[in-house]
Amino acid sequence: MWISLLAALTLVAQAPVATSQAPITVLVAPPDASGAPSHVVEFAQEHVADQLRSRGLDVIRIEDVTRKMPSSRRRALLRCNRTEAACIRSLGKAGKAEVVLVAELGQFLSGYRAGARVYLGVDGSLITEHLTPGVREDQLLDSLTQALEVVVPRTRTALRGPPPAPPVVEPPPPAITAPETPATEVVSPKPATAYPLRRWAWLPAVGGVALAGVGTAFYLQAGDKFDTLDKGGTSSEPIRDAGELADSGRRAQTLSRVAFGLGAAALATGAVMFLLPGDAPEQVQPSAAVVPGGGMVGLSGTWP
Repeated sequence: MWISLLAALTLVAQAPVATSQAPITVLVAPPDASGAPSHVVEFAQEHVADQLRSRGLDVIRIEDVTRKMPSSRRRALLRCNRTEAACIRSLGKAGKAEVVLVAELGQFLSGYRAGARVYLGVDGSLITEHLTPGVREDQLLDSLTQALEVVVPRTRTALRGPPPAPPVVEPPPPAITAPETPATEVVSPKPATAYPLRRWAWLPAVGGVALAGVGTAFYLQAGDKFDTLDKGGTSSEPIRDAGELADSGRRAQTLSRVAFGLGAAALATGAVMFLLPGDAPEQVQPSAAVVPGGGMVGLSGTWP
C-alpha cells in the first residue's frame, strides 16, 4: 500500500511539470469579417495559422474539425455568434483545443478593424484581445501579426505561467595581478666632450684671409680703371674704348665685393667651428650669392 501511495504522489508531483511543458492547442475559428472580401478572409486565415505555428502553438484548423461533421451541425457551428461564450465552448469542444482564437476583419468607413481575440475553450471566457481600427487593406497582414505578438505571450502566461527567469551568471572573480616592480633607472656616465672641429677652424680662417686679399686686389684694380676713366687717360696711353673700360671696372668692383663677402663668411665659419662643441652636428652654414650690381653673404642655422 505504501508503494502505491508513493507512486501516486510521484505522478501527481510530475503532472504539472509535464502539462506546463506541453504546447498550447489553439483552434483558429472562422473570423469575424463582416464586409471583407472572401480572398482577404482566406489570406488572413492562412497568415494567422502560419504565425501561430511559428510561435510554437499547436494549430487546429476549423476546416479539419468540420470536414466529417453532418451538414446541419457544421452549419450551426460555423454560423454561431463568436462573441458568445456558448459558441466558443462548442468550438473548443469540437476541436478539443485549450483556446479558441477569433481573428477580426470588420470593414468600416474608416478602414478595417483588424486584430485577434483569444478565448478559453472550456468555458468561453475571454483571455486577451488586441484590435487596431482604421487599417488599410494592404496593412491587414501586418496588423494581424502585431496583434499575435501581443495576445500569444499573454495567453501563454495565463495558461502556463510566466516564463522562467534567466539564470543568474555570477561574474568571475577579479584577477589578482602581482604588483609591478619599479624599473631601476640606469644612469650611464656622460662621455667627455670632445672638440674635433676646433682643430680645423684655421682652414676657413686662412681662406677668409686669402679671399680678403683677392677682394682687395680687385678693389684696387677697379679703382685704377675708374681713375683712368675719370682723367680721360694719359698722353702716352689714351682711352680707346671708354665703355669697355667702365664695364671692366664694374666687374672688378663686383668681384671685389664677392671676395670680401666670401672672406667674411669664411672667417665667421672658422669662428663658429672653434666655438661649437665637438659632439654636436654642424648647425651654422655660410652662404654666398652673386646678384646684379653686387653680392650677398649670410649665415643660416642655430647658434649654441
